[in-house]
Amino acid sequence: MRERLRLADLSVLYICLSDEWDTIERRCLSDASYFRNIGGSAFILCHEKSLLDRAAEKEDIPRIYFSSNLSTWRSKLNFYFQLQVILQKTQIDLIHAYNYETLIPLGMILKGMPQIPMIFTFNENIEWRRSSFLDKWFVSRTDSIFTFSPNIRDLAVESFPVSGRKVHVTGAGIDFPVKIDRAQHASTKKKIMVFIPRTERELHKLKIFVDSISPLLYQLSQVGFNQQLIFTFITDISWYEHSLYDSIKRMILERHLEMHISFETRQLTSFSFQDCDLFVGLPMNELFSDLDLYALVTQTPVLLPRTSTRQQVVKQGKFGETYHPEDGRELKDKIAKILLNYSNYVEELNGVELELQEQHHFERYAEDLYTHYEKLYSQRLRYTQKKKKLA
Repeated sequence: MRERLRLADLSVLYICLSDEWDTIERRCLSDASYFRNIGGSAFILCHEKSLLDRAAEKEDIPRIYFSSNLSTWRSKLNFYFQLQVILQKTQIDLIHAYNYETLIPLGMILKGMPQIPMIFTFNENIEWRRSSFLDKWFVSRTDSIFTFSPNIRDLAVESFPVSGRKVHVTGAGIDFPVKIDRAQHASTKKKIMVFIPRTERELHKLKIFVDSISPLLYQLSQVGFNQQLIFTFITDISWYEHSLYDSIKRMILERHLEMHISFETRQLTSFSFQDCDLFVGLPMNELFSDLDLYALVTQTPVLLPRTSTRQQVVKQGKFGETYHPEDGRELKDKIAKILLNYSNYVEELNGVELELQEQHHFERYAEDLYTHYEKLYSQRLRYTQKKKKLA
């Protein structure tokens, strides 16, 4: 009988070359932390002094650095040669990548290293059909693709030159609150929360929202809506460190909205959304956002930029609404619609956290991650052993 593989004996290299701090970077850190905590050896290949680097340092996870992005073939070749050195000097049993641009140089290397499986977590917009045949040939070396939702899985099946059997829906692997009690919310006011990423550099996305506030207040007053609205901008660092803080304050003062808007710093967990009455998401490049789920699992109605994934998240208006990212009038009208029919949305959300646990709870995600790591490594091991025997 074959001895059961112990993942604690393996080393995994996590590759995330990004300076952002969005869902994919948080997922990379969580995956590396989980694997380290079950006894395995985890390394993160990232940019030095990036937000991921700083977060991994706090978690005491070893890092390896690559200095540039992968926007040119020259940088891809530099990455190729550096990674070759890393794989020669460090025992790496499995690679888990999080950026599409890393797949081509990784494929170039791993075509000659059949013993190392590669996993890719897919959560970004890519224009595949512009890629060359050579690109597709290298990317086909990917052993498994993880996606957060069924429609992203469908997109991956259409976009990647790999068998559909290799594309999996793993869920987002987020934490869930211990207890939810919407009855504790005061009925005399409503808190509308907007998250501003710490890496956000453009004011345009937020400007559309801010410009909708005065017309919204007037529209609601005309129909007799008398609850106080508090618009809260949140971020996960001190606002005094945020690059947009001064610009946002100036924009608010110019529109005389200072009495309606507050600033808060909060960690990105489901607990941070429990006093939120409506979460409004700003446009982003990600296909899927963990912030949307944090709101929903606390039974908070959501208003999200319209994409196929987010339309699926709100279940066609059951749990919230979507809006066109550039349409301030629709944004205003949808906020008003949710507020004027608030009890209906909250009623639909009652118990939704139980449904989402089946798809996105961290324990379920961790079990899938463990199973895939074990399966892929064992398959690659048997494949290389068979090739040696045939040789």
